[in-house]
Amino acid sequence: MALRNLFFLTCSLFFVHCTVSVAANSAEANRSKGYNAAIAYADGFVVAGTEGRIDRLSKAGTVIKSEKFAGIEFNALVAHDQTIVAAGEKGNLMVSSNNGGFKPIDSGTDKTIHTLVLFNNKIIAGTDQGELLVGTENGSFNKIQLALKGNIVSLSANSSVCYGVTDEGEIIHSKDGVQWEILNFNALYAGYYKPCSFTRVLAVDSRIAVAGKREDGAPVLFFSTQGNVWTDRKLDYSDDERQMSSPTEALNDIYYYYPDDLYLLACDKGFMMQIPSCSHCNKLIPIGTDDLRCMASNGNVLLCAGSNYSIKAVDM
Repeated sequence: MALRNLFFLTCSLFFVHCTVSVAANSAEANRSKGYNAAIAYADGFVVAGTEGRIDRLSKAGTVIKSEKFAGIEFNALVAHDQTIVAAGEKGNLMVSSNNGGFKPIDSGTDKTIHTLVLFNNKIIAGTDQGELLVGTENGSFNKIQLALKGNIVSLSANSSVCYGVTDEGEIIHSKDGVQWEILNFNALYAGYYKPCSFTRVLAVDSRIAVAGKREDGAPVLFFSTQGNVWTDRKLDYSDDERQMSSPTEALNDIYYYYPDDLYLLACDKGFMMQIPSCSHCNKLIPIGTDDLRCMASNGNVLLCAGSNYSIKAVDM
């Protein structure tokens, strides 16, 4: 079913990213089985998650090849040319080239890798306790230790800057992947915004979006044009009875749909949130019952994957 038709049917609307990861938090160890990361690759997708599972999917979302690696939980994927890199717990890194099987490589760390990004032709990994791994030309990784309180749970890059966030409310950015600047969001906005824990960052050329939750568990979304000043984006939405409600579902991933200047947020319990440029036009859309953990687009298809190895591929 086309995405436009799906959104119209479920919400009575006319209309109805880059890297992927699942943020670290106290519940991560008890996270249910399923996919944690998704990327576009060739004419389909690759997804990875719990039980050491890495699946190659058709554009329609059908599993066409599956590999399992015992004892590993994968959190992140990134692709460059014909190479795919998967990363997860205890510093595990697996690499596939030219559609071959995945093979382990040494990451140089035993910390959990939460996120991967390709920036300036370098693969950069975000790990626990403020540690970054930056790929080198010979295939090894250099460690960069940042003075952060939290774990680096998400990285994203546009054409000129790479951004990252931590689960302690910190935002980092770099223009070369080596020298990083740190913004302590909670300290900077103390007394103005409630303290936050971040789960996801998405950098496009015109705007940076950061998702997370406040200390009371309420989801939050912030926007910035240059990464210095951040604005809280209201998430209140109109329900089926045209009453305003506030979402409670965790925000797990962000996708930006350029043609309509529209952000889509993958949420728990099978909800997708639509964030258009109009702040009074937000919609919370049910597209299933499983938690939506990650998204990826390939051509006109948006893939949503999540708990219980759920997959939904819809035309855009």
